[in-house]
Amino acid sequence: MGGLNWVEMLISVLFAAVCAMAGALILMQRMVAICGEERQYDLPAGNASLIGATIGGLSGLGVAILFIYYYFFAPDAKGWIEWVGRSSYLLILAASAAHLLTLVHSWTRIDAEQQNLKGAGPQRLTLLVQRRAALEENQHQTHSYTDLKTRDDETVADLISVFGDRLLVGQRALSRVPFYGYLGTVCGILLMAQELARLDEATETFKVLRDMSTGLILAFKTTLIALLAYLPLRKGYDLLVTQMSAIEKAWLSMRDQPGSGSQT
Repeated sequence: MGGLNWVEMLISVLFAAVCAMAGALILMQRMVAICGEERQYDLPAGNASLIGATIGGLSGLGVAILFIYYYFFAPDAKGWIEWVGRSSYLLILAASAAHLLTLVHSWTRIDAEQQNLKGAGPQRLTLLVQRRAALEENQHQTHSYTDLKTRDDETVADLISVFGDRLLVGQRALSRVPFYGYLGTVCGILLMAQELARLDEATETFKVLRDMSTGLILAFKTTLIALLAYLPLRKGYDLLVTQMSAIEKAWLSMRDQPGSGSQT
């Protein structure tokens, strides 16, 4: 933090701490809401709050670093258009943190389901427990395979939706992340257009071209950052959806396995 006096350093540290705590609290509340929805299926919260606090704290710290950099170190913005373009970094960071939270939490849940299906390690409270109990109940209450299949398909669809719906909603919402980068791109192009408008016979051409580079850099950097955030997150969603499909197939095959519903 060279160039800052002790007052500015103190303010920066306090601001970073406040942003980190705010980010942690926001995502912890998000995890409380998610775990509240899952509690009706007797799923334990586990380390959900810790995951939310960690990701939220880091994302809040990232927001603080951006503000501190642009306030103390970055060249002065050339009007509100450049500030709007810079805000795209904050939008990308906030959206990525929310999606990362969903991915990490979903991964812990799906991994527990897979371990229980494999019988690896101690059996934990997962949806597989609900699945087996529902299958046993359906087997006792139905008198034909057609009725069993119908009721069992509904049960499996309901259980899969606990994690699957959240993943599908996240996949759709993730498509907004590149558009946050495009916001910076549009603002960068507008900045370049403003500098081009200054070109006339009395203008120093090289100075205008130098100023145009600010808009060009903003345009490319925001798009690059958005894509670097989008692609890994998209890959993560695709992998988890594939794993959920494999779990669904394993659950559906259980009704054709003798005595599978009575396992606990």
